[in-house]
Amino acid sequence: MAKTTDWMPGPRAEILAMCENWIDYMTSERRTAWGVPPDEYTSLKNLCASARTLLQKASDPDERTRVITFRVREAFQTLESKMRFFRGRYFRIPPLTGGDWAALGFRRKRSRSSPIPPPDGTPLVSLSYPGDPRTIMAHLGPMPGTEELDSRSGHGYAVYGGIMPPGGATLEEAASKKHYLMEVPKDGDGLTHYRFTRWRKTRLVFDAEDGGKTLFVCARYENGKGETGNWGPVASLIIPG
Repeated sequence: MAKTTDWMPGPRAEILAMCENWIDYMTSERRTAWGVPPDEYTSLKNLCASARTLLQKASDPDERTRVITFRVREAFQTLESKMRFFRGRYFRIPPLTGGDWAALGFRRKRSRSSPIPPPDGTPLVSLSYPGDPRTIMAHLGPMPGTEELDSRSGHGYAVYGGIMPPGGATLEEAASKKHYLMEVPKDGDGLTHYRFTRWRKTRLVFDAEDGGKTLFVCARYENGKGETGNWGPVASLIIPG
């Protein structure tokens, strides 16, 4: 079957090498900055380990059977699908740098297509409780009375968030790993990048210690080149305990 992209290696050993390089390169700090959820990272690691184990069995004449051969093919199809998902969802510039892009094994391609202008629309965020513990659902869309951006630009939503304790964070809380907010943000400049998404809904899950604190979320459109548009209004909701 022909590849749908030109960056995926052909030989299975090279696919494993690329995936294992991704896993090693995605430190905890990078995963946080790039918006990679822990369960997605764990899933990628498990799929990679399973594919390697099965490939080793298939390389042993005493272990290789028709069933093993089928399981190897199935494992690599699943792994490739997950890797393509990671590249499309999480490996974007920004927040990645050109150095990150090269370290992950990608090369920039020259494009002869017409330039895509920066998005000029303004998105709206609304927040709701889906009913799950410590979970808030962010609903994304265009401001009322405006049209959605042209899908050919490859645009999506760059979502930013921040958490503020009652009355505002102390200096110590603001300097902590979670960078709690000291005051109500006016726009997204004071918030932390959460994730890029093309979906109209995104689920936000929080730690137990954040229950009762206020979540602030803001978004702006981002095109396929990482260029961003205007900040939308800041939405807020108390995180359920």
